[in-house]
Amino acid sequence: MFKIPEKIEYVIEKLTKNGFEAYIVGGCVRDILLLKTPHDYDVTTSATPDEIISVFDRTIPTGIKHGTVTVLIDDEPIEVTTFRTDGEYRDARRPDSVQFVRNLKDDLSRRDFTVNAMAYNHEKGLCDLFYGQKDLAAKILRAVGDPETRFREDALRILRLFRFASTLNFKIEEKTFDAAIKCAHLLPKVSIERVMCELKTALTGENFRVIKPLIDCGGLKFIGIDTCPDFNLIKAHNDKPYLCLYLLLSGNIKCDLKLSNKEKAYIEGLNKIVSMPTATKADIKRCLAATNQEITRDLLALKNTPDTLLNEVLEAKEPYLIGHLKITGNDLIEKGVKGEKIGEILSRLQQKVIDDPTFNTKAKLLNEIK
Repeated sequence: MFKIPEKIEYVIEKLTKNGFEAYIVGGCVRDILLLKTPHDYDVTTSATPDEIISVFDRTIPTGIKHGTVTVLIDDEPIEVTTFRTDGEYRDARRPDSVQFVRNLKDDLSRRDFTVNAMAYNHEKGLCDLFYGQKDLAAKILRAVGDPETRFREDALRILRLFRFASTLNFKIEEKTFDAAIKCAHLLPKVSIERVMCELKTALTGENFRVIKPLIDCGGLKFIGIDTCPDFNLIKAHNDKPYLCLYLLLSGNIKCDLKLSNKEKAYIEGLNKIVSMPTATKADIKRCLAATNQEITRDLLALKNTPDTLLNEVLEAKEPYLIGHLKITGNDLIEKGVKGEKIGEILSRLQQKVIDDPTFNTKAKLLNEIK
């Protein structure tokens, strides 16, 4: 079952031959046991950062302070991290200090959930000190050790819990769930970027409704989510990530959510047309003129309206933008139109052409100016 990429095996074997323990660890082990292909592989070792650097020819000290060295094998970066224990978490996010250790159990005991606290190498097999494999089989998410301690150490783990519950379609063990809700007030300690990343990923999962208690307890008020969205609508449009984000936020951007420019433009655009009619071709063209094809199509999906008229408009290349008009601002200038009047007239002509595409000839448009 445990087929490890050749370069990862090389790193583990070389560390082992030099007298150190080394394993793949965390999410990659979980995914292999779930018969999924891991997105990436993390290696953990008893070797200190200096010892890792001494073993390999090419390394980058990417996170020496926290024990991480990037090993380059044929220019492929492989992260190798020393077994460690964490000091106090005074900011509910990152440890004030770390201590490198030689014991794998000490390292695994600081991890978030049992299903992420397993390690493996070919020599020793699966090291599952916290019964993560059993929880995987039962489809349960359970904190390693005391759940409240885990969440107070790092509030991001709360969001990871609900994200995993959604994407893996797992249940949350009762004590772990209760501790997460109890510690939800710590979520503002997490950067907005990470909060939004976790939530957007959660929306892609089958069990995304699992985030409801997190909203109900007020844990997401600090990003403007204080009421539950229409989960049935999100389910119906689960293949449209921007629309799902819009529904999660109820169309509101109440603070700087660190959204991408496209996400912001999408939300603002859909807000602009969400109340506009879509019964006729002219209606559709006004929506297109105000936004774009993607947002207009999503509006129709949101209204459960067929996109037949939209497709007809696009296939016939019917005009709806000022740029589609058969005259330009220069034509108006030649007719003596000046200043703001140019834009006003073009906008008025645009609306006439939207209502009647046959009106879009230079002669008719110039005659209208008169």
